[in-house]
Amino acid sequence: MTRRTALTPRHALLGLLMRGSMHGYELHRQYEVELGQVWRAGISQVYGLLKELEEAALVEVRVELQETRPARKIYSLTPAGRQAFKHWVRQPVANTRDIRVLFLAKLYFLRQLGLDGLGELIEAQKAICRERADGIARRAAELSPEDFENLVLGFRHHQLEAIIEWLDGCCLQTGTRSRKHDRRRASHGSVCTNAGPGRYLAKC
Repeated sequence: MTRRTALTPRHALLGLLMRGSMHGYELHRQYEVELGQVWRAGISQVYGLLKELEEAALVEVRVELQETRPARKIYSLTPAGRQAFKHWVRQPVANTRDIRVLFLAKLYFLRQLGLDGLGELIEAQKAICRERADGIARRAAELSPEDFENLVLGFRHHQLEAIIEWLDGCCLQTGTRSRKHDRRRASHGSVCTNAGPGRYLAKC
């Protein structure tokens, strides 16, 4: 799956259908209410994605006749669609920049649908961020204090540490426990921006 495909809200539509069948306009309206602040999708995109999901046998369609209006399509999850959604929603995101969209959507659905795996998802995402932050710190240690790359790496390291702190907050807000937070904070130094000119990744 390409990143462009991953960033289309295909699985978000499956998540909304986990609650029950809906017609296309109703599905789009529900999407805007629940996920519009995080992930925008126009109604034409929603209908296009529903067609793709139908062709992939992840949703099934029945036609509902109406007396005074044109017939409309009602979309429902297939067993394969339900399984695909449950697999997707429990996987951490690979790219840090996708946390503000993909990860937030997964967090939302796990909470709203009452599915298990919320704590595990947060811990898995933290592990990915921690591994990358540690890799950046190791790289910075190999550079001279005057190297411009220290500034770049310092920015990225601060960004990752902020995300990890936010993920710890997610544990508190959602009632899940951060099993590794205290132990990891004890073993990893924080980033210091005043440790001297150019040395933006020195241990405090």
